[in-house]
Amino acid sequence: MEGQNKRTPLHAAAAEGHHEVCHMLVQAGANLDMFDEEQRTPLMVACENNHLDTVKYLLRAGAAVSHKDIMGFTCLHLAAKLGHYDIVHHLLSKASKYINCQDDGGWTPITWAIEYKHKELVHLLLAKGADVNIRDKEENVCLHWAALSGCDDIAQSLLDARCDLNAVNVHGDSPLHVAARENHLECVMDISRGYEAVPITCVNGVDSEPCPENFKYIPDNCVTSPLNIDKDITHLQHCSCTDDCASSTCVCGQLSLRCWYDSEGRLPLDFCQREPPVLFECNHACSCWRNCRNRVVQNGLRVRLQLFKTQKMGWGVKAMQDIPQGTFICEYVGEIISDSEADKRENDSFLFTLDNKVGDVHCIDARLFGNIGRFINHLCEPNVLAVRVFTMHQDLRFPRIAFFSSRPIKAGDQIGFDYGDHYWRVKSKFFSCHCGSLKCRHSAASR
Repeated sequence: MEGQNKRTPLHAAAAEGHHEVCHMLVQAGANLDMFDEEQRTPLMVACENNHLDTVKYLLRAGAAVSHKDIMGFTCLHLAAKLGHYDIVHHLLSKASKYINCQDDGGWTPITWAIEYKHKELVHLLLAKGADVNIRDKEENVCLHWAALSGCDDIAQSLLDARCDLNAVNVHGDSPLHVAARENHLECVMDISRGYEAVPITCVNGVDSEPCPENFKYIPDNCVTSPLNIDKDITHLQHCSCTDDCASSTCVCGQLSLRCWYDSEGRLPLDFCQREPPVLFECNHACSCWRNCRNRVVQNGLRVRLQLFKTQKMGWGVKAMQDIPQGTFICEYVGEIISDSEADKRENDSFLFTLDNKVGDVHCIDARLFGNIGRFINHLCEPNVLAVRVFTMHQDLRFPRIAFFSSRPIKAGDQIGFDYGDHYWRVKSKFFSCHCGSLKCRHSAASR
């Protein structure tokens, strides 16, 4: 009817949810897929107006789910935009293949659910396999829109679903840029304060404790007392390589027994984990290029990590991407102090002994100054190991402590290393291990 925006009687009945009238009209020969002026079908009108029984009837009668209106919206787009959970759930049970269908702006149903902060609907769409990295016409991914709307728990769900935190749209904006511009602090929280190449999000889904602020995040070790670290460039052993330092003639590789890193910057499967060798990376006295393969730890953090509140172990660190075995995770960074200074400090919770076996013993104390490494918990079945590495100096008293994955790590897994039996001989008097492993050696039950 021209006066009704070209709607048919079936449109009118569907819009009001009169599914029995719909049945009568269909029995009388009404066209299920006739569209109105906006190119919407009766099924689309029923979805938009949240009439579940009518939607169920029209689908049983054979109405098409895939039809698009003048804006490129499908039934799923319309229901997701308005937050009609039950409608979306039913549509997905009948036609889940349209879950990632894009409208004329490139938006999928989950994009609309994010835009209007329909949290439960977002979780449903994620559970049903919505692709969070599909880009719209301006190259935005879902995380851009979560950042714009300021919904931090939706942003967290998207990160858990491996939405690309570093995706850049046509305007050059990452999700962090968008959140910062909109002043959505809860979405911006990067605990490294921009000191790392990859932002580190902080999430607490357990209690009301805010992100830790009782320390200063630093990307490199610092000193607060004179230690006389030998950083004289003329004292550095260095290579004269003109290739990528993969050959056995590389002096730096020879110092490490061999160049251990492969072309991906990973340690090989045969790398000794029980007594890992000390690694000497190429340095600024070397003749090789800055991108040679024997430079990994000095390039800094490259994997996506998250600081999160655990149920029983305080703050912890989890992987936000799959991490192959042998990958550099992060360093243990803090204040370098002497062993005698460490003995004077009341809180020894963040001490890491350098165990250099040369000269006086020193420690790294990450209590007041540290990086993401200070939050890595003990696991009785660890997935990372600590390796001593030298980069910009070769003073054997002060190796850098680098964590590498000792086995493949899945996105969402907590990252942890073995604190050692000496640690537990002291600490087991005060608390027990809660790693949850069937092989846990330090739980209350194992004593």
